[in-house]
Amino acid sequence: MGPNKNDILAISLASFVAGVCVSKLIEKLKESAGIRTISHNQTIYRRDAGTTCEGNDLSLIYGDKTILTKTTSTQKFLPAAFYRQMVQDCVVTCVDILLLRYNPATSQHETLLVFRADEPVKGVWWWPGGRMFKGETFFACAMRKLEQETGITAEGDGARPVQVLGVWNTFFPTSAWDDERGRGTQTVNPIVLVVLPEMSGGGVQDVKLDKTSERHKWIKVDSRAAEKDGEIDYVLEGLRRLEAWKGTYGGTLDLDSVTSSFRQSLIKQFF
Repeated sequence: MGPNKNDILAISLASFVAGVCVSKLIEKLKESAGIRTISHNQTIYRRDAGTTCEGNDLSLIYGDKTILTKTTSTQKFLPAAFYRQMVQDCVVTCVDILLLRYNPATSQHETLLVFRADEPVKGVWWWPGGRMFKGETFFACAMRKLEQETGITAEGDGARPVQVLGVWNTFFPTSAWDDERGRGTQTVNPIVLVVLPEMSGGGVQDVKLDKTSERHKWIKVDSRAAEKDGEIDYVLEGLRRLEAWKGTYGGTLDLDSVTSSFRQSLIKQFF
């Protein structure tokens, strides 16, 4: 004689309870081992993750920091013939900047793009930034180029570097130094996240471009909107890294809906 309905129900219920208990036990074991179960969206975010922890500029200094991080005038201003050969025959490191601000007029976070006036990628919307000097950290170079190309400073505007969002290896068919000997250039580009504090009175920081850019614009920090608007893949990569950090690892920059009190705590944390 087979099991009756009550027996089947009891067996099913016991199996269900056992399954729940095993699942909970596995979760506890994962937590104790430092393993987190992530959501589907977080799984997608991991594809674009790769930023450093906030405050880490990836500098490893072996020796006297004061000496090793000093830049001489000859290292800043290279002879034209030498620099032309370097662009044509070597890989150049250029630090770019994802500058983040909160715009109370639009109630959203925005980032700055510049329309390049020089090769490579002349006539393209790009991150502000440029060549790294010997002796500079990624953060130091980002702050120098930010001031040179936008007029925004740490002292006057409260700009602060936060983290390295990633490093890209870029290949260009043209450069500002092309001649019959060679064309094009290759650059290694770290993107540094730099945050601006919210200004009192609801204003926003002014941008004063140098000759390397023709004009500028602020865009919403939203990679899907930027892709829809036709922004170049390098811009999308930077935005995706920032979104991935916030989405996967719970970074402190909540870009979706930020209350005034949270913005103030964010400013206190970084500044």
